[in-house]
Amino acid sequence: MPKKNISHSIAHVIYIALYCVLMISAFIHYNSAGLTELLYVGWATLIFGVVLLSWSSRSRKKEHSWNDTNKETLVEDGIYAFVRHPEFLGHILIISALVIISQHWINLVIGTILIVLLCFAMIEEEKRNIEKFGDAYRNYMKRVPRINLLIGSWRLIHKKRNRERMN
Repeated sequence: MPKKNISHSIAHVIYIALYCVLMISAFIHYNSAGLTELLYVGWATLIFGVVLLSWSSRSRKKEHSWNDTNKETLVEDGIYAFVRHPEFLGHILIISALVIISQHWINLVIGTILIVLLCFAMIEEEKRNIEKFGDAYRNYMKRVPRINLLIGSWRLIHKKRNRERMN
């Protein structure tokens, strides 16, 4: 096994372990500061993160079911039309939600570490996608933001309006 794969596997195990610790700690320290309004924000964020993960999974499966070849294709439909990395965004939202739900400093530390690891993983995935898809991915990068759902939605709305004006 190449050295790069081993270090990637180790990083993956560390990430999963920290994620599990965060979930357990969020359960143990549930609403530790007693800020009920913040608790509602945390649950809403958690639900939105789970919905995003589910949507991205369905978008990928739909694209792969249409692709009869065994060749991996660049998915640009569904949630991937709004952001390039909806799974990472979903996990960032879930991690943030767990921090907000627990309202405890240790979860803030663990959550920050996890989000930093996700940012590094996004950068690595973009490098792999550029190698795999070349100019098609570079053009996709220009059109669709990395994880900013608001800008992605804004761009898509304006693109649709411009097409309607031309017709």
